[in-house]
Amino acid sequence: MSSAVRRALLEDRRWFVLDAIAQMADRRLNADIILMILRNMGRPAGVDDIREDLEHLEREGCVTLERMNVSPGRSLWVATLTAEGLQVRDNTREVPGVALRRPL
Repeated sequence: MSSAVRRALLEDRRWFVLDAIAQMADRRLNADIILMILRNMGRPAGVDDIREDLEHLEREGCVTLERMNVSPGRSLWVATLTAEGLQVRDNTREVPGVALRRPL
């Protein structure tokens, strides 16, 4: 797979992460549910992929992350969408590393 294709898939996946969170009434969603949603959409992703995406989105101000240790070696990440993240999801703001979704 070429690096351009890999980058496009990564950026597209990050947009879908924002979209999944945006669809929740409280604009919060845990990383495990995000991963399940993406896999059910037929998009290959692993736990590390989602965490990397969430960390990127946090650095860009699109989400805030709450990291909780639930047991030794197991943590739960909860992402909350920010106003900026909603703008990125709605294509009114551009962020490096996140795809712009075009309406059909």
